[in-house]
Amino acid sequence: MAPLTATAAALQKTASLSKQPQQQQHIVILGGGIAGLSTARYLLGRTEQLQNNVKVTLIDRNNDDNNASNAPVSSYEQQRALYSHFSIPSRRNGNVLCPSLTIPWTTRSIFNEAIMPAIKSIFAMNSNTTQQADRPAITFDWKALMSDKSMYSFATHYVLQKWIYTPPQQHQSNKSILHYSMKCLDDPSDALVQSIHYGRFAKGTRLVDGTVVGGDSSGDIGLFCRGLLSRLKSEYEDRFIVRSGENVERLLLNRDEKQNAAAISGVVTIDKNGNRSTIHADRFVIAMGNDSRPLCDTIQVPCPIYPVKGHLVTISSSVDCAHNITLPNGIGYAAPMDYKVNDRRLYRLSGFVDFTPNKEPDQHRIDALVNAAKVHLHDVEIIDASACHRPISADDRPIIGPAAKFSNLYLCTGFGSRGWSIGLGSGSLLACLILGLPSDIDPEPYLPCRFGTRYF
Repeated sequence: MAPLTATAAALQKTASLSKQPQQQQHIVILGGGIAGLSTARYLLGRTEQLQNNVKVTLIDRNNDDNNASNAPVSSYEQQRALYSHFSIPSRRNGNVLCPSLTIPWTTRSIFNEAIMPAIKSIFAMNSNTTQQADRPAITFDWKALMSDKSMYSFATHYVLQKWIYTPPQQHQSNKSILHYSMKCLDDPSDALVQSIHYGRFAKGTRLVDGTVVGGDSSGDIGLFCRGLLSRLKSEYEDRFIVRSGENVERLLLNRDEKQNAAAISGVVTIDKNGNRSTIHADRFVIAMGNDSRPLCDTIQVPCPIYPVKGHLVTISSSVDCAHNITLPNGIGYAAPMDYKVNDRRLYRLSGFVDFTPNKEPDQHRIDALVNAAKVHLHDVEIIDASACHRPISADDRPIIGPAAKFSNLYLCTGFGSRGWSIGLGSGSLLACLILGLPSDIDPEPYLPCRFGTRYF
């Protein structure tokens, strides 16, 4: 028999739960953002045909469980009061739902236009270069990055994926997951998702050349997650357990004799009072965004993602636009919100990719976004501004599927700046892989095995 390819072996590992209808499986999801909640939604929803044989426990370090509600929010002030932790992408991010955003930052054009100028800036004689508002859309804080071991691993995987391992057509594979995710979001047969109030508003996106493409929209990811959590708790009360306010401390390892492979037997969590708990389960999903990589490091599972900083600015304008706007030079987006203040439309600006551990908003970046927005939106007034780090993968494709080395461990992370646009599709795809059900899209471009099994 010919040896299995890495992809075939990975897919073979996702044993079908449909073959075990009498045995309830307990699946623990680590992370309660868009990735974890979407995975929970489809695991619970699709197992009704499997005699309800799946129980899901969702563990999240934040206390949003206390605020879970699907009640409509009537003003931006009311919405903003719900989220004190603006630095977490799945709680506060760009408002744009954009399946047209298919070009990964790893393509050669973006490499030449943004990454190479950033690298050349290292050798620039003027030390103030990096302080200018017109610096490249992608920047690197080299002084901090050179001492970060995880950056070396990330860069190595980037080079391998860009020039060696990845077929050219797979660099554009984000298109399938983006369109599939919007299909999930708009699925009229999914009453649970359609019942969520999240400020859906825009119709289409205006490109740099002035044309408007359909299919895109806007809505608030924080409200969606809040509503989805509430609906899952009410719909699947007996099979959905939420443990909020608990940090994942470590994973417990064991041996899966049936699979003749290592396995995860449990997870140890610690709450804000220092109390530890151990949760055992049959399968585990790491969907912790930026925290996925550090946890995978502890068990030497390749997960080449890196937290990159993006900026968010909420503005108001007398211009009432019904579609998203691509900002000049493609530096970001302006997404209209479903709110007005004093008859002025609110917009969420988002953009830039800065490889830096610095968490503070950069006023130069904020000014650049606002000035770019003024090309289309007059008399702009700033409401608030913030920055957050987004978990981008080494090839700018999400990491979805069975993890290397462990028979019952799965990853759903590395969404980068597209988390809101690909969240539901990613959760749906992973649920199909775990349950052994057919998926509407090819999982191969997103499997973790594309990064190999070697940890470095």
